[in-house]
Amino acid sequence: MPIVDCVSDRGQFFLPMSLNGSAPHYFIFDSGAGISAVDQALAAELHLPIIAHTELAGTAGVMTVNQVRITRIAPLRRGRIVDDLSWYGLTPTTQDLSAFHVPVPGAREAGLLGNDYLQNYVVQLQLDPPLVEILRPTGFVPAGVDPQRFIPFMLDDNGIVRVKATLDGWMNVDLRFDTGSATMTVEGPYLNVTTPMWEALRDRRPDYQVHDTLEATGIGGKLQLDVGTITSLDVGPLHFPQVKVVIQPPVGYFAIPDAVGFIALNLFQSNSWLTFDYPNGRLYL
Repeated sequence: MPIVDCVSDRGQFFLPMSLNGSAPHYFIFDSGAGISAVDQALAAELHLPIIAHTELAGTAGVMTVNQVRITRIAPLRRGRIVDDLSWYGLTPTTQDLSAFHVPVPGAREAGLLGNDYLQNYVVQLQLDPPLVEILRPTGFVPAGVDPQRFIPFMLDDNGIVRVKATLDGWMNVDLRFDTGSATMTVEGPYLNVTTPMWEALRDRRPDYQVHDTLEATGIGGKLQLDVGTITSLDVGPLHFPQVKVVIQPPVGYFAIPDAVGFIALNLFQSNSWLTFDYPNGRLYL
């Protein structure tokens, strides 16, 4: 699998990408984005043509944004374009990403690398030390994985990775898997839940209480989030006891009646690596 350049910080992987031959521009590996995004200032700087307007529901609000076309986008290896991983005609949205941090001196966040690009590949993440390998699918199980140890996933109607999970041993739910979400200041494994999910859990366990609050920045603005603890979370072969839950207020995407919660890479810190086999819908552990 071709190893591509990357840096990691707070549970996020940043990949330097070439846009129409211009490089490097740092994109977050974001399985929680059905459509990739590019910073609006960079889009203007590179004269990316606007081809459409669309509505985008983020964690903190709903926005109307432009879509632009990138003639050619590709990751870098040792600072050079990986031709085999080039994608032509990607149409990301444009957003103001200036508030987000890239752990590279003098660099700014250029965008979110979403599933419109990623769904064409097998992507392996090594968590510590950080390493990213990307391969075009070849019809067999990726080398080095246990073919029996995986979590099935699918892309929902918005092109976002979803997995099945069970909360407290009884609540069966869909969860988005959002690798673009930065690790929050929450100790131990956690997941983000919707307000209706939290209320349903409390109906069975009235002793559940909010015991902390935190502030987060998401697409659409800043949010104040409550934190509680539930008895357990099960995802595929993984079991987590006494897991924290970050409760999303009903704004932006989470105001939609069929909104679901999400997990991030924080949940997999104890694993040395994981592999997204997009063509076969399997997350190997």
